[in-house]
Amino acid sequence: MAIPKEPIKIKQELQSPSSLWVLLLSYAALFILLVVLKNIQFWNMREKSSILVETVSKSLSRRVSFTASYNNNISEQNSVLNLLYSPISEKNKQVEELISKIKTSDSLLAVNASLVQGTKEQSATKELLTLSKFKKDHLTSILNLIDQNKYDEAIINYEKNLSPLYRQLQLVNTELLNSADSKDNKQIKDNEDEITNLSRSNFWISGILIIVMISLGINLIKIGKINKRTTLELKESERKYRTLTEQTNEIIKKCDANGKFVFANDSFKKRLEYSDEELSGLSCSDILDDENQEFPHFPEKGEKVFTHIENIFKSKSGKKIYLEGNIIAEYKNGVFAGTMGFFNDVTEKKQLEESLIASELKFRTFFNVAPIPMWAFDPETYKFVLVNKAAVSHYGFTEEEFLNKTVADIRREDDLSVISNAILKMKEDIDSSHQNKTYRHCVNHYKKSGEKIEVEIYTSPIKIDDKNCFLTIALDVTERNHYENKITKAIIKTQEDERYEIGAELHDNVCQILAAVNMNLSRLKPALNSSLMDLYCQSSDGIRMATEEIRNLSHRLAPAFFENTTLEEMFEGLLKSFNMKDTCRTLMYFDNCAKKYPLNHEVRLNLYRILQEQLRNIINYADCTSIKIGVFVQNNKLTMRVADNGKGFDPGQVKGGIGLANMKRRSELFSGKMHINSSPGNGCELLIIIPV
Repeated sequence: MAIPKEPIKIKQELQSPSSLWVLLLSYAALFILLVVLKNIQFWNMREKSSILVETVSKSLSRRVSFTASYNNNISEQNSVLNLLYSPISEKNKQVEELISKIKTSDSLLAVNASLVQGTKEQSATKELLTLSKFKKDHLTSILNLIDQNKYDEAIINYEKNLSPLYRQLQLVNTELLNSADSKDNKQIKDNEDEITNLSRSNFWISGILIIVMISLGINLIKIGKINKRTTLELKESERKYRTLTEQTNEIIKKCDANGKFVFANDSFKKRLEYSDEELSGLSCSDILDDENQEFPHFPEKGEKVFTHIENIFKSKSGKKIYLEGNIIAEYKNGVFAGTMGFFNDVTEKKQLEESLIASELKFRTFFNVAPIPMWAFDPETYKFVLVNKAAVSHYGFTEEEFLNKTVADIRREDDLSVISNAILKMKEDIDSSHQNKTYRHCVNHYKKSGEKIEVEIYTSPIKIDDKNCFLTIALDVTERNHYENKITKAIIKTQEDERYEIGAELHDNVCQILAAVNMNLSRLKPALNSSLMDLYCQSSDGIRMATEEIRNLSHRLAPAFFENTTLEEMFEGLLKSFNMKDTCRTLMYFDNCAKKYPLNHEVRLNLYRILQEQLRNIINYADCTSIKIGVFVQNNKLTMRVADNGKGFDPGQVKGGIGLANMKRRSELFSGKMHINSSPGNGCELLIIIPV
């Protein structure tokens, strides 16, 4: 059989230069970017160098000017001293020299004022100008005294006024000079640091440029080698592809217009157990099984492809071979010339289907004769799909009545949303784990007669007629639960009798003994002196506290003391005995129906014990600041809610809790249910729901 020469698109894609160009363009863009960055850094460095030179020049000018002002001030002071203590003959010359230095000082001050930078230097310059004004006033006074030859008064004026001004001028000049040096040095240092950083950046950019160029060369070499290796691999892949196509496991046969075999590949001959010589003398009809469907009718003209053709052939040894595939009708010059068939062996698939049919038949037989009620329902519509004879017999509905009902119809107490949520949770669990699990629930069912029964149902996914369903087995446990409740009630009654006896003994005996002790102790009070009075008071308070604690304990142990009280009064007494008001804020609410509803003694006692156990749990573990207790009667159901704002917990992580088990058992005594809603950090809510 000739193999069609089809273009290999993978080869064309791998040989395209797009990846190479992308890599080269990326390198070019990176190279240009680095060159631009290097040029920017160069101009930045040039600019910073110019700024540094300018800063150094200005700093030198400022230092020279400020130093000249400082030196001129000292020289001016020396001139004044020479004028005061030199011979009179040189007075005119020294006065002229002094006046010249004063003018120099004024000009230097003007220059300094134009060179100052910052508020500190400006402040120093203003102070120098002020001091210079005062200095000039005193110098004028001294010069006038010298003109009058009053040297003694001039010297006194100098020592008293002018000398301190010169000292002050020197200090301010020194401060100005130091401030200018500090500021200029900092600017020079900052500029030098910026130049250093720019130099370092230039160095790294240059290094990266070199690395990029080297990497570009290396990658170009690698790309060349990869292209060469890819070309060789593509040639080898094409050779393997042709070999695989020629040796395919697909069954291929060709017949002429009369149905005679013209060609059959190795897969066909291997499965049918015929050789080329044997097939050459046979036609398709010779090896077709008697059950085989008729061949399609081939038109006289045109070209036709027949898909999903199923043929059953007989092998040489007599085995049935099921083939499924397509047949192409071939024509020459408009005349039918034969067929070309491409098939897959589906024998195992057909055998598996037959096995599944037999297995389903066995299942249905077992399903119908099972002595336990069983049914299957659709999880989308909740309608019954199958129901066995045991279910029909036990529930009283006919099979037709069952198939017209939903699972909600025999669970009257449960809301449809409850059933939907349970089924949805099972479906999500199965989808996430990809495993078939069995789920157990305890529910109440109703027979056709209206009789209520308690059942344990076991539900598991199953496929029926290629449709996802749920198979359910229902065990009637009404009688078993009845006996278990009897045993539980007997155990609880024994526990209550024991608690009552202990509580009564504490209340009637121990409390009376403590009261007698307190009375005897009070008789001793008049005979006690003041030093023993504190001890008496402590003993009396201790007896009173012990009596109160024993009374609270006896009330918690034996609530039968409140036989004639309401449930609300019993709860208030319980809260008081726990001293809840001292530890957290409590809020209790009874609706009007709950206050008026006549609950029997056993229900009240068990609700009291459940609240007592939950309060103990809250005190020991919740670490809360608020507790809310509510009792409601609605739709013939009594609901008790106990909620706290404590730290909460994960109910799924609590294993083997005796307190929780006792509360659940007490609620189930009256066909009730217990729900716990809690999570870490979100407090806890306990719901007890009992049908009344």
